[in-house]
Amino acid sequence: MKANLLTRSWLLVFSIVFLGVMEARADIQLTDDFSVTGLLRQELSVHTGEKNPNNSKTQVDRNTINLSRTFFHTEWTYKPNDAFKLFAKVKLISDQTEALDNKLVDYNAFPLATPRYGGYLRATNDNKFDAEMSELYADVGFGNLWLRLGKQQIVWGEMIAARILDQINPLDLSWHLQFEPEEFENIRVPQWSVRARYEVAQGAVPFMNDLYLEGFVNPGDISPTILPVYGSPFNPKPPAAGPPAPQYVTREIDRRGDMEYGFRIGGRVGQVAGTLNYFSLYSDSGYSEKTGTLKAAPPPPTIYSADLKYLRTDLYGASLNYAFPSPINIVVTYEGIYSPDEPYYVAASPTPLIRYNHALKHAIQFSRSTFVLPQPISAMSIQLQYSQTRVWDEGKIKSTPAPYIPAMNNSIDNTQNTIALVLGQNLWHNNINLSLKLIYDLDDAHYIAPGFKYVYGNHWIFDIYGTILGGAEVRTNRFGSMSWAEEVFSRVTYQF
Repeated sequence: MKANLLTRSWLLVFSIVFLGVMEARADIQLTDDFSVTGLLRQELSVHTGEKNPNNSKTQVDRNTINLSRTFFHTEWTYKPNDAFKLFAKVKLISDQTEALDNKLVDYNAFPLATPRYGGYLRATNDNKFDAEMSELYADVGFGNLWLRLGKQQIVWGEMIAARILDQINPLDLSWHLQFEPEEFENIRVPQWSVRARYEVAQGAVPFMNDLYLEGFVNPGDISPTILPVYGSPFNPKPPAAGPPAPQYVTREIDRRGDMEYGFRIGGRVGQVAGTLNYFSLYSDSGYSEKTGTLKAAPPPPTIYSADLKYLRTDLYGASLNYAFPSPINIVVTYEGIYSPDEPYYVAASPTPLIRYNHALKHAIQFSRSTFVLPQPISAMSIQLQYSQTRVWDEGKIKSTPAPYIPAMNNSIDNTQNTIALVLGQNLWHNNINLSLKLIYDLDDAHYIAPGFKYVYGNHWIFDIYGTILGGAEVRTNRFGSMSWAEEVFSRVTYQF
């Protein structure tokens, strides 16, 4: 069976490669108004960590391959004039991970294809191959008013490894968690939305420049975050506990058909730019809540009924940006977001019970280009960021529905603080890029990602990255709890 899957996968890879190269040699400006661009990529990840403990019931040995995927992405643009543009992004993806590694059990590599949430425009419902219209939207301009209608990403935040104001699109974490070098760009799930932006005339508001109003409405294409399924090399959730632990019969209460919306006001006073933001969103993760008892012990296990809910929350945010002039040449960016009704679990409850709580997330980032090596070598890009998450009444809440024990992994501190450093250095006429991402949790956990990229000509890109995770802090969602995901991965990309 594995051999057949392997043969079929590589035949598909060869076909996609052949078609991709043929397309790449064609004239990408199809007409004066119609063009196509895209990429063909093969990605391979070699596992360097220990066996994933979350697959302990079925995976006997440590796996060697975390990911093997072929991507063929094309972007189609029709622009007959400056006031109208039609854009579509089409993805063909083949996953060979399970076929190449016999230590892995059978699992669904494309759980997003499950037709429960969102209009994903996926032509397949296969667990090894995906064909998808990832984005499909129209841009329309009416003077100072701009509209984007359709399936799209909406990005209002830009912090390193931290989604402060970048709250609108859910994430597809099912295939590589957040380890892609582009961070969230390739894993946001586009949503069917209407987005509008109005540029206020200069001088209409005293002391304000570049003033604009922007908003979006998602009329019901609500999707949760997509996690890896059980058996995947990146599965973050252990299997359900067996007897005599309590068991749950869960009914999922999805939010499909409910509206999400948000808006922001942006502008500049002198050299300080900023925004004020508001979001009304549903949680990307489901929260379980006990609704009754179906079977009481003895004998164990006790069986409860529960609802899995996606809860509405209000978010109030702001951003500031200032560029210090020469000789300082530092750009300072701040983002913050506050929720008076962030969902958590009640710590004192032995069964899942939801509690709304105050929460604040904010970060400040300093960016500068500095000549570290002798010129004419390019300047090094340096980004330094401090992030903090703060909650109130932390002793009354927990992060998972499991029983609350302070020494276990579901306790929550009043603050969680991280420092991020990202370095980037171009060499050899900018054809080589060396990078390093270092994120340190002040409770003693770390994520280190060194990278090497080589650009050959106008089309080929070769890159290789490492993922190093560890530390003493092993609570849920901390880097120290994910050392099993360590890896080295490489990508070969042909772009046209």
